Amino acid sequence: MNNNRVNNTSNQFIRKQNYSSTTVLIIVGFLVFAGLCIYLYNAYKAFKAKLLATNVTKAFTTCPDYWDSIGNNKCQNTKALGSCSTTDGSNIMDFGGEIFTNANTGNYAKCKWSQGCNVSWSGIDRLC
Repeated sequence: MNNNRVNNTSNQFIRKQNYSSTTVLIIVGFLVFAGLCIYLYNAYKAFKAKLLATNVTKAFTTCPDYWDSIGNNKCQNTKALGSCSTTDGSNIMDFGGEIFTNANTGNYAKCKWSQGCNVSWSGIDRLC
């Protein structure tokens, strides 16, 4: 009788270790969901990096909107646009200086200048 009781207990222990089909489905579903989340996150990071690379390498115009380029990073304000065009000799702006050509801060300086003079400049005037 005592031997029978040991066998009965060991059978219960073995049965508790078997997973039911519902438990297996839940585990597999969770792993698929986690894998999908990881895939979507990596796809989002790749998309964002590609978008950032596209925006960084995007060629900005040399001169503000409706200004004429006269060469050597100089632009002429032929339509007297903005608030900086009211002074004499202000119809030509030289964007060839170090402050405007610096790779790290040049576009930011152009943005500050365009906002200070109330001149629109596509792609530049929203950087600051």
